[in-house]
Amino acid sequence: MMRRARIRRMATVLGVALPTLAGRAGAQQVDSTIVNAAQTQASKGGVSALRIGAAIAAAGVAVAPFDVAITRRLRSPDLQNSSSWRAGAVVFDAYGAPGSMIVGPLLAVGGSLTRNPTMSDIGIHVSESYATAAAVVYVVKGIAGRARPYAVNSESAYDFDLGRGFPHREPFSSFPSGHSTGSFAFASSITVEAARHWPQHARLVGALAYGGAFLDGVSRVYRDSHWPSDVAAGALVGTMSGLLVTRRQHAHPDNRLDALARRVLFAPSADGRLILGVSGAF
Repeated sequence: MMRRARIRRMATVLGVALPTLAGRAGAQQVDSTIVNAAQTQASKGGVSALRIGAAIAAAGVAVAPFDVAITRRLRSPDLQNSSSWRAGAVVFDAYGAPGSMIVGPLLAVGGSLTRNPTMSDIGIHVSESYATAAAVVYVVKGIAGRARPYAVNSESAYDFDLGRGFPHREPFSSFPSGHSTGSFAFASSITVEAARHWPQHARLVGALAYGGAFLDGVSRVYRDSHWPSDVAAGALVGTMSGLLVTRRQHAHPDNRLDALARRVLFAPSADGRLILGVSGAF
């Protein structure tokens, strides 16, 4: 009972701390129109990224010894037989994938269709953040070769084998969690964008986005797909990808990747179909 109480307290602390840190990190991404102030702000943003990255890494190290205990609790019959837990797991699992994966492209296409450059840029940056995080996590998964909980009956949490995860062998690609990586990449990127365009709502957006990402991670453990430390590692990769990629793209607005993405246009035709084209300028 004492162990369960400790696990509950740890989960509560992490659940409250991540959205709070996210809101603070996102709020510090607001750009200034004065060059010197902008440079100072970028420096502050870098510190914020390091701080939140260090906090997530520390949480992962703290959680790792409890991988089996937390997994057993979330896999216990009372929670597995709960209709509320099962429904929530389905919803937040979808938040991670395909949800976080498709939001960026949908915003980019929507911005192109409505001729809204702000919406388009947000979609482009969220997509770039997600793609960067996905590339990193693919390599790490392959190198780590960690067995998923269902492959070892949720008992041996530290079954790593160098290179066993290539080429994306499902039972041995547990570390880090791809769902968590994607949902945290989306959360960090969209929070930076909210701080830039709607600073008064940045903390709320950060709390909601990171809160959803945290619950996505819980759902992955609940469904026996990942260990808690997989989720923490995914949160670290995703958050850092979103913060660093989105901030860099805003610091270099004329970068080639954004410029290329802005040239892709979608427009409705008379018969209801979408026409894809490439323009010289947005």
